[in-house]
Amino acid sequence: MYIILFLLSCGSDVSIMKRNEPQDTSPVAVDSAEPSNEPSDSVEPSDDPQGHEGITGYTYLHLRQVACPACVGETQEIRINFQAEFHQPITDSHTNWVLGNGECTTSLIGSDPSTIPESVGSSISITNPSHSFTAPTIGQGYYQTESIWEAQLQRDAAYEVNTDNGSYSFISSHGFDFIEPYTMLYVDPSYAFAAPIYKSGASFSWAPSSPNSTFTITVQVFSYDGSQMLGLVSCGGPDNGFMTIPGSYLQTYPTNSLVAIYLSRHKIELVETDMNNSHIETHMEWEVVGTGYIQ
Repeated sequence: MYIILFLLSCGSDVSIMKRNEPQDTSPVAVDSAEPSNEPSDSVEPSDDPQGHEGITGYTYLHLRQVACPACVGETQEIRINFQAEFHQPITDSHTNWVLGNGECTTSLIGSDPSTIPESVGSSISITNPSHSFTAPTIGQGYYQTESIWEAQLQRDAAYEVNTDNGSYSFISSHGFDFIEPYTMLYVDPSYAFAAPIYKSGASFSWAPSSPNSTFTITVQVFSYDGSQMLGLVSCGGPDNGFMTIPGSYLQTYPTNSLVAIYLSRHKIELVETDMNNSHIETHMEWEVVGTGYIQ
């Protein structure tokens, strides 16, 4: 991961666009897999009877689903990214940039903890009884792949990671049965940007919720023609199925400004590993990107 994050997978010259070509008005179908009620395998270092100490790595599995790729300058509807890094044990978290409950910001800035990387082989393998893949090294102690098919990715399932230096496991996450306002999920540029984002406060709802996850919503605001980014606001909260972006963050934007909306579920856990008798911080992010306008 590596310095945050978005903006938002685009550069400073990011723009969005709305076309007037009548086509599909259907909202994109969000993932409808049922979440599991199996208990988490995560541990807290302070309660570890085996004496595992610190954090010796970070594993990030990110699924990004974009309702209207052409609207936000992307080429794919779904992209899955797996990243892992390994290092000598540290006490800092890799996920301090994820907003806490009730936090809002207008500046997404974050940094990685200081580490001493450790190579664990030329590649690592990630396996589940129904799905497996490998991630090659992209640098000392760093591994990454995007060669993962969405249909093969198992929801709420245990994956085992095997390296030359040891192994660990993580539990994947899941997506959404529905998101409101559903108009933010329109797939065609000619009908996109239909969800009103009210200056008095923008409310969103989703299901299912996940008590072992947190949630962030980012509203990125552009000029009415999409050529200029005007600002953003990002808020964090519990993954309880509802969140409102306070109106105080939206009132200054011009009416009819276009917006890109990013809803993300974050499941962050610590799991034991025999590597350095330590822990791996695992981070599952499931993100849906939609569109709207300031009203």
